[in-house]
Amino acid sequence: MNNPGFTAPAPRLASCTYSAPVPGGNGLADLLSTGSECAWIRFGEGMVGLGTAARFTTTGPGRFEAARHWWMAATAAESGDTSRTTVPDDGLPRRSPLAFAAFAFADDSPADSVLVVPEFVVGSAQGRSWLTWQVDLDSPCHAEKAAARFSPTNAEQFRGRPDRADAERRLAELLAEAAGRRPDRAGAAAGAGAGSGAGSGADGLVLTDGVLSQDGYRAAVARGVRQIEAGTLTKVVLARDAVVRSADPVDVPQVLRTLAVQYRDCWTYAVNGLIGSTPEMLVKVDGDIARARVLAGTLDRDGAPVGTAGTDYARQLLTDDPKQRHEHRLAVDSLTERLEPFTSSLEAPDEPFVLELPNVWHLATDVTARLVGAEDARRTGPGALALTEALHPTAAVCGTPREAAASLINRLESEDHGLDRGLFAGPVGWLDGNGNGEFGIALRGAVVQDEHTVRLYAGCGVVAASDPESELAETHAKMRPMLQALGLRA
Repeated sequence: MNNPGFTAPAPRLASCTYSAPVPGGNGLADLLSTGSECAWIRFGEGMVGLGTAARFTTTGPGRFEAARHWWMAATAAESGDTSRTTVPDDGLPRRSPLAFAAFAFADDSPADSVLVVPEFVVGSAQGRSWLTWQVDLDSPCHAEKAAARFSPTNAEQFRGRPDRADAERRLAELLAEAAGRRPDRAGAAAGAGAGSGAGSGADGLVLTDGVLSQDGYRAAVARGVRQIEAGTLTKVVLARDAVVRSADPVDVPQVLRTLAVQYRDCWTYAVNGLIGSTPEMLVKVDGDIARARVLAGTLDRDGAPVGTAGTDYARQLLTDDPKQRHEHRLAVDSLTERLEPFTSSLEAPDEPFVLELPNVWHLATDVTARLVGAEDARRTGPGALALTEALHPTAAVCGTPREAAASLINRLESEDHGLDRGLFAGPVGWLDGNGNGEFGIALRGAVVQDEHTVRLYAGCGVVAASDPESELAETHAKMRPMLQALGLRA
């Protein structure tokens, strides 16, 4: 597949970071106003990206490498000029530039993988908030300043970097532009604050099967089980899609705010039309520490007991179920086996815990590792993007063995039904110029295809004991967060 990424010219990024309250005095999610913003929010903390300073797209099997080369070139001027930890104990967070990113699931997908460098990043973490202004020194409005003040031969090459006064002027302009483009949301505020969007405002919304129908999904699961029984593989994750069409323009910011409220323990994301709230962390890198959250094994909460009785119910049907435990162990082993070569120590508990979300329970395992080559001032080992490439796709979204599962997914989803996962189940998150970053798996989400159309995706792990009807029901449960956030009863 043609990959223009290796020849795409990189910008020369410079940035200015300073401590400041979140604009407007509210939470990060309130900055989502037009649907074009980037976002990464959990428990009300994280980052929102406003505007675009630079952008990179790529496709094909070399998409991660192409993105890494472009990002290294773009951040070369500043990558070593700040602490490598995400939020230092003293002083401000990174001065190194930051990008949001989303990558296609499959090597042969025609969907663009993308890095977006926002003009502004608004961050909030550990009781502090900050703003980062990012500029391309080679852009027309900064070229003259770059030539005069940022010459590599100048001993004071950083003296003329973007400053706070310029940043605040530009931020005011950007917020005013966003306010002018903000859609009318009369009466929508109540749904955001209370999380009451579920089941309301469904007039004008139509849900239909996608290119892989529900009947087609049952048939695909049955074929997957037969392949597993034949010994071809141990597990395969099969997905389907659904489409929501709206008579009125879809209020993407409202959808994201609802998800951020209702699914606070998940990572609510938005990058280039890919939106959702994932419960699964592929890898987080902060200095020399890498973390991951592995999910596999799911139980629908619809109609289940609540309170202590519900917790006991989930433990009985997940923790004590051999099928669920087997599926979960395959996913954990898939990640740890690929992560271990890059670490000096790695911890993964033998016993999973039950993660409770509003729509489902999951079996979950948190993994922590210390990375090699990340102890000194300059990272010599892999950073977040390199680790993401090494780990993706895990058994949680592909199967075991990986190559056999990927081949079967292509046959049962793409060849038989024409379904391309695109960015679904691919890595989504952010990275900085020092190797830090967070990449979740793009689950519980959708792609905004146009202002009236949203395509949802969900998948399930298929093993020898899987039942097609039960797996279909699980996809309904996994689509529920997005359907409810859109205003449909589910």
